[in-house]
Amino acid sequence: MSSLVNYNPSTSSRIYDKNGEKIANVFDKKHRFYAPFSEIPPRAIEALVAIEDTTFFEHPGINIDAIFRAAIKVLRAGKAVEGASTITQQLVKNKLLTREKKLSRKIKEAIYSIKLESLLTKEQILERYLNEIYFGHGYYGIKTAADGYFHKDLNDLTLKEIAILVGLPKAPSTYAPTKNYDISMGRANRVINRMHVLAG
Repeated sequence: MSSLVNYNPSTSSRIYDKNGEKIANVFDKKHRFYAPFSEIPPRAIEALVAIEDTTFFEHPGINIDAIFRAAIKVLRAGKAVEGASTITQQLVKNKLLTREKKLSRKIKEAIYSIKLESLLTKEQILERYLNEIYFGHGYYGIKTAADGYFHKDLNDLTLKEIAILVGLPKAPSTYAPTKNYDISMGRANRVINRMHVLAG
């Protein structure tokens, strides 16, 4: 839990030539450029909440209604089905737990998520999520992904580019615009449609 409360991930360094052109990114295990919350575009937050966790700003770390809906799906399918995870739970799962689909892991995930929400603000949780999560192609964090996929700073991204990035963590290899452009665009359009539904 302390690794999320006192969050201090390793970051990459940029190397430039004498003309100011970037020639390399240097990092240890994970390629990551850190973005403080103030640097993350509000539209990226809106898009993330719209597609991943519409009640993020209301729930205490877990969404009881979504858990019940997921439980019904499990009963109907007769096996474990992914779903019902809040942004906080996804962060906890990625940083603190294994990916095994066991009930004991889901219980730990819920307990840790409620605890984390008592220790951090919603903005701090979003900042950690958007810097910790994997966006495919070796990119960790949304700032790294913006640089890697679009060669842009976060504040220069278009809404469509934001939607592409926010849609990636669900399945980075499937939704990567460099690999599956049409599938990536479809996912981005779903993100934008969700934003419109929630806004309107």
